[in-house]
Amino acid sequence: MMRFGTYAAVAVAALLGGAAGAQEMLEYAEPDGTVKAAPVDRVNKEDEKDFSARILVGGRPRRLDIPSRRIVSFRRGDADAENQWSKRLATGRRLFATGQLATQATPPVPGAEETFEKIAYSIEKGLPGEEAEYQALPWHNEYALFYLIETRYQMGLQGDKTKLAQALANVEEFKQRSVKKQSIDWDVPAEKGTTKKAKVYCWGDSRLLPHVLLLEARILAAQGEKEKTLAAFDAVIDRAKKPETPPTLLTEAFMAKAEFEAAGQPSEQQESIFRAAGSTLSGLARNQPDEYGKRVVTRAANRALLRGADLLRESAEQQKVTWDTPLSRYQQLQAGEGQKDPAVRLGAQAGIGACLVEKGQGETAYKALLPVVVGGEAEPEQIALSLYYIGKAASLFGDEIDRQGGKGDILRAESERWWADLRARYPTSRWAERAK
Repeated sequence: MMRFGTYAAVAVAALLGGAAGAQEMLEYAEPDGTVKAAPVDRVNKEDEKDFSARILVGGRPRRLDIPSRRIVSFRRGDADAENQWSKRLATGRRLFATGQLATQATPPVPGAEETFEKIAYSIEKGLPGEEAEYQALPWHNEYALFYLIETRYQMGLQGDKTKLAQALANVEEFKQRSVKKQSIDWDVPAEKGTTKKAKVYCWGDSRLLPHVLLLEARILAAQGEKEKTLAAFDAVIDRAKKPETPPTLLTEAFMAKAEFEAAGQPSEQQESIFRAAGSTLSGLARNQPDEYGKRVVTRAANRALLRGADLLRESAEQQKVTWDTPLSRYQQLQAGEGQKDPAVRLGAQAGIGACLVEKGQGETAYKALLPVVVGGEAEPEQIALSLYYIGKAASLFGDEIDRQGGKGDILRAESERWWADLRARYPTSRWAERAK
């Protein structure tokens, strides 16, 4: 990690740059469920059960010892670090984030895949007396291999199916290198696509292993391996039910499995799958060992129910069901789970407004959608949908006023203003595309 002459320098950096000079940001939850964020100055311990680090709070160092289950988000790889391998990890992460996954042939420019692959097998030492600053460490291998799996998975989704097979092989490798802590012999990449035997680091119990297992299920899903995919998701879910496992892993696995099962099914069956997932998650939320887990799993349970209603709305768009079907389900959610969960309430409100527009009820739809677009608390997708439909509702409302002997021109003009706001705020949204 980056070193400073004084922690005052860290405080100044925090004021100027927001991240206190460090690239590794940690999001973690307090026992009461409150989520906080801080730059990490040094990691002391990181395995499936325990996480220990020195973080910077207000520019001052503080030791943080928490269960790994309460790590909300943390990725290693620091561009400002003295260690060259940490810097290279940061380079790979930047390449991944910007979509530069494959190596460019002419001129040859390494992509994220090549960058992570080289780090995953390196055991290079630093210069004499400088090993601590410049040598490759087991955790560099660990994170690089994890990032390599993610990279090849994305390359597979983009059409190169051979990368999915390579990613699965890397998953198996990650499992084996998580068993031991000493070095082992391994077939590592060599010139022109060949391999050679070499020593590689292992890292033992890994905090990343459960996330690698979830990636394995996603990779199998991308390959269309139905039985293997469902078995892999179930294995992750069973593991995630253990009290030491992050609740986010449980919820991500449940939602991903539901999406996989629902794909291609009739609309009512899709909604039934997500309703079942939501019901099961609600039960599991009560068994969580802390308030953070209860909040995470309960929120996911409600999102699953809302996702089912959204699928019914999408089916109505495709004329597979009437608009009354999703409207009724959104109204049930608003009266039920929406009373305790603002995100569900606003999501249901957005869905109700969309359905009412499609049913030709301009005034009622406009009044339903207005709290969503001006409240600022809804999810981006819900706001984008609501901006699209409130534009349509304004036009319908204007026509209704005309029929009643009034002047609806103001509302019809307002329609384009809502759509202009949609295009400005969510230019890549499918709703912005429809509003052109």
